[in-house]
Amino acid sequence: MELFPQKHLSDKWLKAAVVGSLWATIEIIIGSLLHNLKIPLAGTTLSFITVFLIISFFQLWRENGIIWRAGLICALMKSISPSAIILGPMIGILSEALILEMIIRLAGKNPVAYAIGGALAVFSALLQKAATLLILYGLDFVRLLENMTLFATRQLRIESLSPANLLWILSAVYLMSGAIAGILGYGTGQRYLKTHEKEALNSPVPIQAKSDLFSHSKKRQHSLPLLFIAFFMLVLGMLVISYSSLKISAIFSFFWLFFTYWRYGQHMRYLKKPGLWLQLGFIILFSAVFWQGFSLHEPFNTEGLVIGVKMSLRALVLLGGFTAISIELKNPVIKNLLYARGLQSLYESLELSFAALPGIMEEFSSQTKKVLGFRKMTHAMLKRSQSLLEMFSLMGKNRPMVFVLTGKINEGKTKFAMQVVEKLKQGGISPAGFFSVGNTNDQSREAYLLRDIQTSIQKELCSFDPGKNKVRVGRFYFDEKGIEFGRKIILESLKQKNDLLVIDEIGPLEINDQGWAPALEVVIKNSGFPQLWIVRESLLKPVIRKWNLGDVYVFNVSVETVDEIASTILEKTNNTFFSPEGKNK
Repeated sequence: MELFPQKHLSDKWLKAAVVGSLWATIEIIIGSLLHNLKIPLAGTTLSFITVFLIISFFQLWRENGIIWRAGLICALMKSISPSAIILGPMIGILSEALILEMIIRLAGKNPVAYAIGGALAVFSALLQKAATLLILYGLDFVRLLENMTLFATRQLRIESLSPANLLWILSAVYLMSGAIAGILGYGTGQRYLKTHEKEALNSPVPIQAKSDLFSHSKKRQHSLPLLFIAFFMLVLGMLVISYSSLKISAIFSFFWLFFTYWRYGQHMRYLKKPGLWLQLGFIILFSAVFWQGFSLHEPFNTEGLVIGVKMSLRALVLLGGFTAISIELKNPVIKNLLYARGLQSLYESLELSFAALPGIMEEFSSQTKKVLGFRKMTHAMLKRSQSLLEMFSLMGKNRPMVFVLTGKINEGKTKFAMQVVEKLKQGGISPAGFFSVGNTNDQSREAYLLRDIQTSIQKELCSFDPGKNKVRVGRFYFDEKGIEFGRKIILESLKQKNDLLVIDEIGPLEINDQGWAPALEVVIKNSGFPQLWIVRESLLKPVIRKWNLGDVYVFNVSVETVDEIASTILEKTNNTFFSPEGKNK
């Protein structure tokens, strides 16, 4: 027997999950609002709001380590979003969290630290924007920007205001706004503690049974080699564009862009937006006009034109590469690997945050429609935080215990499970669920029937016959009526007083959110009674990690005996002691 124990999250991770989910709500709701209103400096405005909120929340739970954990959770929640370009926002969110955490640890939990941390966090948005432009267009963009600034200052007759001075002024504005955000956040949090400390929003937030963190998708077949190829092509592309002719650069760029669009077309909708091409067009135009400084005698400079085209090609290569990397980083293999490397607390916290996100968004989205709605939303979020913490803590405790029978394909798992269930009945267990029974006793099975454990009613589940309304998995075609029959049995178990729910089996369909998955999610969310799953060996870990479960006990049919397994299940479910003779003692 192998035990996968439920890991109870620490209080610090639970609080970080609360703050992270509310932070993600702000990123989505306020971010979308600013984007739709076409507000200038939307990213900076969002950074200001983020600092204000995080410092406010920190007044409720003044513990080291919460801010960076919340930032990491929020950044990873961004990675699950349908957006293709996720690296920039993820880096921005995590940078703000790390800066705030570091400054507060060094300078203490006081208004001065909050002002300094807020100033540097908002200033990081400017640095990230500058770094993004530098990465996209290269060092040539700096020279172009400098020449354009000199031209503008001459036209405005303010030659004394150099590009460096303009940069200092812009930096001061960012730093000052960040400091103000930190002070305002401190004041808001302190006022809430004095006037609303005992208030809380006790109405429940709708919770999803699972998140998409470890889901496998048929719509996108991820590839680890493509992840490394994307990194390699980015480096190669920069070298080609920097050191080769315009013709070779263009051929390479269009080849790479064609490949990425063919592979990730649905995630590259930005190529259809006129704004992107207008931006690149202006880069080319300004390069041709201002590369050597503006001159009426030679308004268009050939060298500048070539440089502008190369900067645009560089941007397109990077956009295609970042899209590929962003999509391939969502590979379940990578996520499962990280989960297995000691980051279970992070992903358990992320599961909780993501499960609560839709309900939180629905609750707070309406409060941003009015000008004064943001202030009300801030106080409402502070009120909601304590009830969310209690809810997350309860979700961690009310997870079903699961027993898993595993083995290789055609190793007799179903027959073995039937014997175990029969022994459990003798020990006083009342089971519900179903078995998937083959139409023959050998390995040449051409169909499987679903058999209700309680009524013995059978319906066809899958066969070699394609037919209508059937889903193909491997050699078999699954009948929709058989799947609905199984789902109904699972859901009916909620209305009955059963001791154990048996599901034979959980496989590729369920991993892809099909098959029994929708009904299983309802049972996991609404019931804590034990379950017995039959799972093939190769799918064991993906299945276990797909849902938030309690302790998971895994039995291999080639190692354990029927009596040993039945005895363990009875013991763990607090039933009467089981004896091999089938008598209760």
